[in-house]
Amino acid sequence: MLIARCTAAICVAAMLPAAAQKDLSITGILTPKSDCALAATENVTVRIFNYGSSLPPGTSFMLTYTINAGGPITELAMLPSTFLSHGSLAYTFTTQANLFSSGSYIFAATVSLAGDINPGNDAYNGYTVINSAPSVGGSVSGPAGPTFSGNVSLSGQTGNVLTWQQSDDGGLRWRRLANTSSVQSFDQLREHTTFRVLLRNGLCASAFSSTHVVLSSDPIFYSGFEP
Repeated sequence: MLIARCTAAICVAAMLPAAAQKDLSITGILTPKSDCALAATENVTVRIFNYGSSLPPGTSFMLTYTINAGGPITELAMLPSTFLSHGSLAYTFTTQANLFSSGSYIFAATVSLAGDINPGNDAYNGYTVINSAPSVGGSVSGPAGPTFSGNVSLSGQTGNVLTWQQSDDGGLRWRRLANTSSVQSFDQLREHTTFRVLLRNGLCASAFSSTHVVLSSDPIFYSGFEP
C-alpha cells in the first residue's frame, strides 16, 4: 500500500507493508478412492491450499466432511509449523468413513478459518467414491442334450459379462465368443461342448461362472467317423 509523506516542498511516496490476509481453500479430496470391497474404516484425506499470507504455527481452523449430505464430521486442526503462502498440505480426519455397503458415496469438505477473506472457496463438493461388490460368476444352465442347437444362460451373477467361452476338449482349451449378454446360443453342435462366462463387477477382479456341458446329437459324432 502506498502512502504520501509530504513536507512543505515535496511529497514522497513511501511503501507500507500490506495487512496480512487469510484465505484457506479445500482444493481436493485425496482419499478414499473408488475400489472393490471398501471397508467401514476408510481414511478421509483432504488437500488444503493457502491463497493468503503465511500462517504461523499454532494457527487453528475447522475442517468438515459429509457423505451423501449426511451429518457433518467436524474436527479442529492446528498447524504444527508455518503454513507458507501458496503452499498446500494434506489433512487426514481422525473419524473414518464407513463405506462398507456397495454403492456410490458423494463427499463434500469445508475449511473454516477465522478472518478468511474469501469464504466462497472454502468448500469442495461432488467428490464421488464407488464401492464395487466383489464379482460373482454365477451359474450357467441349459439343455444337457443330446441336442444340436439351443441356448445356455447365466444367472446368479454379480457383474457385467466380459465374454462367453466354449471348450470342445473338456476344458483344456477355451475359445472366446463375441457375446456380452446373459444368453448364448449354439447351433451345429458337432461335439460335446462346455460353456462358461467371464465377468467383472466394477473395479473388482474378474470371476468365472460355473461350467455347463451340452451333449451333441450330431450323428457323425456318435458314429465315430470324422466328416
